[in-house]
Amino acid sequence: MPPYSLRRLLWGGPAATIAAILVNLLYYAVTKSLGEQYLMPLDGNSAHLGPMPFLMPVVAILIPGLLGTLFFGLLIRFSRKPATVFLSVSLAALILSFGGPFNLPDASIQTKLLLSGMQVIAAGIITWGILLMSHKDSSLIPSQPK
Repeated sequence: MPPYSLRRLLWGGPAATIAAILVNLLYYAVTKSLGEQYLMPLDGNSAHLGPMPFLMPVVAILIPGLLGTLFFGLLIRFSRKPATVFLSVSLAALILSFGGPFNLPDASIQTKLLLSGMQVIAAGIITWGILLMSHKDSSLIPSQPK
């Protein structure tokens, strides 16, 4: 019997995603209050820089969080070592995700690094949350009485 539960994952994955969104919004607010403007090209034209919309980090975390939950659910069902595969794919996805911020034309290196920091925070919270909260021995999600 695998040590992970699909029922727990259905709660744990979205909970981890919401936690990652909230922590990143706090990070965004703190860095904005410290003077970061998050100027980037918003219309595909690098001549027109504008501030990053507040909801952009939400969408950028929500979609990977839900996809990660779905992916881990498939791994629980079809893989012998779902955690090992999930961690490997998550790390590869994190490394590939750095291509987004570092390819923003005319954005400052500070903005690129802060956006990369957001990705590290989100990946850590989502990955840890999915693995921890979907584990059958985890006490974070109460089990139903039998």
